[in-house]
Amino acid sequence: MQSNYQHDSNLHIEPHHIENGVPVFMPSLKEFENFYNFNKAINKYGMSSGIVKVIPPKEWLDEVRGKCYSHENLSRIVIRNPILQNINMNQPGVFQFQNIERARKYSIFQWKDVAKKYQPPRSKLKKEEKVDTHRDVLEFSIDTSEFTDQRCEELEKTYWKSLPYSEPMYGADSLGSLFGDNVEAWNVSKLPNLLDLMDARLPGVNEAYLYGGLWKSSFAWHLEDQDLYSINYLHFGAPKKWYSIPQAQHEQFYNIMKSHFEDEWKNCSEFLRHKTFMISPTNLEKLGIQVNQIVHREGEFIITYPYGYHAGFNLGFNLAESVNFALDDWFEFGKKTQKCECISDSVGIDIGKLWKKFYGTDYPSSENKHHKKTSTKKEEHRVIDDSDSETAIELHDESDVESIMSDHSTDVAKVAQPKRNTRKRKLRQVQEEEEEDDDDEAVNECFLCPNNFQDSSFKSSPMFELLKTDMGPLEVHRLCANMFPQQLSYDKTNNSIIGLNNLSKQQMNLQCCVCKQRDAGACFQCNYKRCAKSFHGSCGLSDGVKYMLDTGEAYCKTHNNYKKEHGIVEGVNIGSFVQFKFNKGVFAGKVVNLNDTFVEVEVYPLAKDIIEVPLNDIFNSNDCFLNQPAGFNYLG
Repeated sequence: MQSNYQHDSNLHIEPHHIENGVPVFMPSLKEFENFYNFNKAINKYGMSSGIVKVIPPKEWLDEVRGKCYSHENLSRIVIRNPILQNINMNQPGVFQFQNIERARKYSIFQWKDVAKKYQPPRSKLKKEEKVDTHRDVLEFSIDTSEFTDQRCEELEKTYWKSLPYSEPMYGADSLGSLFGDNVEAWNVSKLPNLLDLMDARLPGVNEAYLYGGLWKSSFAWHLEDQDLYSINYLHFGAPKKWYSIPQAQHEQFYNIMKSHFEDEWKNCSEFLRHKTFMISPTNLEKLGIQVNQIVHREGEFIITYPYGYHAGFNLGFNLAESVNFALDDWFEFGKKTQKCECISDSVGIDIGKLWKKFYGTDYPSSENKHHKKTSTKKEEHRVIDDSDSETAIELHDESDVESIMSDHSTDVAKVAQPKRNTRKRKLRQVQEEEEEDDDDEAVNECFLCPNNFQDSSFKSSPMFELLKTDMGPLEVHRLCANMFPQQLSYDKTNNSIIGLNNLSKQQMNLQCCVCKQRDAGACFQCNYKRCAKSFHGSCGLSDGVKYMLDTGEAYCKTHNNYKKEHGIVEGVNIGSFVQFKFNKGVFAGKVVNLNDTFVEVEVYPLAKDIIEVPLNDIFNSNDCFLNQPAGFNYLG
């Protein structure tokens, strides 16, 4: 099999020029025609700079434009559940992303119309020249002649100044390709490389993804899964701005990111694979990091390399296509690569099997002690980068990807602690087989959260009543179900909750601000504009989240306005579940006794303490749960 990927060692290809640290190649048609051979020849450059740009020969571009962009082909694209990117600024130049799926579908033509609402500011430059794009403006694209080097620099400055003050939208991670089978060379959907030898087809890894960009939609600092190579082709539209870190500084860069996001690092040493952490080039350069950067225009390729951290953003409406690949050089990285332990249903890449298929020999015995089955997982981090989820751009003839369920266990009536070795299974498996008790741990009672109450005094609260669902044995707390009114509904006939399959991969992967767990149910987010704090339904109670049970809205303690509305809460009775201030903290619990000025509260969630609380320190009473009929009709 190695003969299929022969490298001509006599082929020497030099960069046409170096732009801001990024090698730029402009190969002839003969140099370009063999993807594997070309990339072997330029590998040393990318393994130094982190990324390279490749500008294809005109003959190839003409072929692609003639074969790939028919109205029929483009009409098959649907952008489904694009991501709204909530961006919080931890400190100047340091940002953290959380991605929220929007339950909408768009054709590529509708996506172009949406772009009008996400326009970059008008240029302040005078007498700006236009870029000669050599392209007609077609119905599916835009006029890109405005994106001169000066204009791109202007937009870059605007991006970093205003990043936390808007919610960019991104349509990312959809299985599909715009390349037809009749395009042979550099067809992103069928690039000749080592991953062809894998038995499994992995979306985004050895099967192409499409990405629909809008102004400011971003991809945060990350490496590719399994430290693979990746290639990104910009089919049409506004440019992308790319940043990369030279491999020589990848450890220094990692340590800087670790120091800025220490809590996340403590929970997962591979936290940068979450693709939600961003530091500006200016900040990094002040800390001694060289940041290479380049503008990626339509009709060009960007290739990323192992250990080459990269990030970037879109300057406007565009459509790109991307996939991972591997040269035989990757084996050295593959045997050492680490996976993100937050993700437990990763698909394995057996390096030994790949080695044997490529070289025809067993994996070297001297390496056996290092040999392990590595794994990969494309996220919506799409995510944001981000996935086998159902989000983002999809083709009409692609089946929906199933939601994923997780079985997690915690101590009874105790807010869960971060946990790595959780088991994940497809929802459909619950219908097909009985749950297997693979270990001694108890399965969580609620599909949506990691907390158990059935052996605690809080069991009697209607909030924690377990309701059956349309997914076999799975049950959910009333409170937890109420936090997803757009996805879940109540079936009065069967007294059950339906719609668990409507929960998005992103909601299932959000990290709870209280228990710090990811993949431990599903999290809702604060409804305050631009706040991305997320919580499990049962966790937020102990952190001051104010629940608006009539609407399904909730506001974190920073945005719940209880200070403005503060006064004695009416309707507090024995059995009411209340939230209150105590010793400068915010707590919750069940009222067990009361008089005209004080109440005695059994403190949630451990139910070990009863404290006396002044009535005027109660800022929210969830007494409406006690008054709601069993029909759960407030879910809608």
